[in-house]
Amino acid sequence: MAFHETRHLKPTAMALLLTGTALPYQARAQDTYDLGTLVLETFEDSNTAVEGDQTNPPTATGSKVPVLLSEVPQSVSVLGREGIEAFGANRASEALRYTAGVTTDVFGDDSDYDWLRIRGFQADQTGTYLDNAQNLSFAFGSFYIDPYTLQRIEVLRGASSALYGGSNPGGLVNYVSKRPGGHVGETSLGVNDAGAGWLEFDLGEDLDENRAWRVTGRLEGGQKYDDLNEGLRGTLAPSFKFATQGGTEITLLANLHRASEKHNGSTFLPYYGTVERTAEFGYIDDDANFSDPDWDDYERKQATVSAIVEHAFDNGFKFTGIGRLGYADLQESYYYPYGYAGYATTPTDADGSLSLIAFHHETRTRTAQADLRYYGTIDGGAGVSHDLLVGLDMRRYVIDEVQQSGFGSNAVANVTDPGTPVLFAPYQDATTTQNQIGLYVQDQVRFGQGWIATGNLRHDWVQTDQDGASGFDRDDNATSGRAALAYAFDNGVTPYLTYSTFFDPIIVSPADGITEPESGDQWEVGVKWMPGGGNFWLTAAAFQIDRENVQTGNFFTGYDQIGKVRSTGVELEGRYAFDNGLSLRGAATWTDVEIRADSDASLIGNTPTLTPDFEAALAAFYEFGNGLTLGAGLRHQSASFANAANTLKVDSFTLVDLSASYAFGDGLTADLAITNLADKRHVTGCQTEYVCSYGSGREISLAITREF
Repeated sequence: MAFHETRHLKPTAMALLLTGTALPYQARAQDTYDLGTLVLETFEDSNTAVEGDQTNPPTATGSKVPVLLSEVPQSVSVLGREGIEAFGANRASEALRYTAGVTTDVFGDDSDYDWLRIRGFQADQTGTYLDNAQNLSFAFGSFYIDPYTLQRIEVLRGASSALYGGSNPGGLVNYVSKRPGGHVGETSLGVNDAGAGWLEFDLGEDLDENRAWRVTGRLEGGQKYDDLNEGLRGTLAPSFKFATQGGTEITLLANLHRASEKHNGSTFLPYYGTVERTAEFGYIDDDANFSDPDWDDYERKQATVSAIVEHAFDNGFKFTGIGRLGYADLQESYYYPYGYAGYATTPTDADGSLSLIAFHHETRTRTAQADLRYYGTIDGGAGVSHDLLVGLDMRRYVIDEVQQSGFGSNAVANVTDPGTPVLFAPYQDATTTQNQIGLYVQDQVRFGQGWIATGNLRHDWVQTDQDGASGFDRDDNATSGRAALAYAFDNGVTPYLTYSTFFDPIIVSPADGITEPESGDQWEVGVKWMPGGGNFWLTAAAFQIDRENVQTGNFFTGYDQIGKVRSTGVELEGRYAFDNGLSLRGAATWTDVEIRADSDASLIGNTPTLTPDFEAALAAFYEFGNGLTLGAGLRHQSASFANAANTLKVDSFTLVDLSASYAFGDGLTADLAITNLADKRHVTGCQTEYVCSYGSGREISLAITREF
């Protein structure tokens, strides 16, 4: 079975690609709950400034209404600013390296895209959300999110179509924007050992009790960590919140991003020469870049504007709606290797000459979406209450793309200057539109002094069309559901059992054998131990996901939709804060992904590429009490398969990260981060024998921050 990451549509490569009670809905927009040593700010929309490493924070991810994390009947991780900044993350995916169930750096050190897998399935295209609204991506039609503009990153593991419609069955990542409210004053200057520097600022203030503003920005420029790679990028995220005389609160958010850079050179490399040493020249340098410095180019211009509206009615119910418009213009030109000379999988000469393919695309993406929710609590009598939610979710996604390729000269493994290529006529020149409308309902029933039963039902209508030579028009619809039962004990322990179904519409022509959305179901059993006001939390979950109607085949042999895949696994995650200043946070994930049906019978029983069966991470931080905090992290990824036949393996690896922070006083702080301390050369995964990716080497960054 050919399981391809669907962002890159090159035909050659793709032939291979706290307490146990609910937060009251009637609470004002920013109430403070003091739980002993723990202070949480709760917001009705919950997409707000709650630090994710607290014991049991409120969240709307997994429920679309504010409940405590322990009451979401699925496995959820909440990462606040402290966790995002722990080891100097420069991409959102880097911040998730210590999160259970999430595989990051799937295609190595790619600085312009967040490759993610959750529970073994690709999450970066149909499983990324911004403020609980989908950031759909197809081919190169994506939106880049700078982690400095985020207050939290929340990961919802498992099938979630009952709330979110067509989405990744392994789970989703919800990026939560920084919001206005209260005084914010921060500026930061940073540098790294590659030769890059950056400026960050986060400013905000209340104008009065009904109005507040905030503006966040980041500008970075200089050298990257691999050869030829350099450039400039910047993000600006202004926001404004106000309340009307009728009590409606409106938050306006904008996010502007501009990048003019080169490409990394650590991916699309052959198996022999990266994973396995060659007799001819050893290994390909993990910093080598085989593109042309004069022709290579990466240009991104994007903007999103969002409005979040919240209104509390006299009957105790509340309306929350988010609407967003987005535009992205991305143009790229670069060379990537495709095996050795003659497109061979092994070296054909002593120098290890590589075959290069030139690639260029121009992609423009336009999005419009809205998610409207009406929810509240109904007293059913006899100690029974119903937390009801009714929602309408609408999304329009349009991608106008031109893709073309060409050939350059062979490149010696450590020296390259292929020049400007001659590109063939575009093989893809089309505009694709997908419209999705979903109606959903949720009832979370509380009864019997601790029982919580959650029921969800949603129906979606999806219309997809594409013009151009391979144009098509397809209509799909699907019903999704979730049923869960949990019991919240007084000591903070909440076991749960959940069954859910899902679907994922595929943007592929019926002429290619794709006539239905992917579909399937999931069983999950877990327990969350989150004592209110405590100094620790622990979660555990076991799951089984059955995925059907999976696209199989490839560009040359044709596609079909008879594939079936099963993912089973166990996840553990927890944190413990000792009284002496030491805190520990760890995660461990065991995942078994198996092909259960395929047009190629020889692949049945195999494991898809890019799916390690074990990942673990442990981070420790010690606060000395004099302003100094030291941190250390350990990340491990087991071996994975490098080809569909499962005859080649990628080695396991273990990496060490360090951090140090010193508060000088008067709001001045210095932060040092070192990732991959030993500069260990490692391959994060191979999609095929032709597409292997080096992970990041040692990276050192230093930032000086002033809060005022």
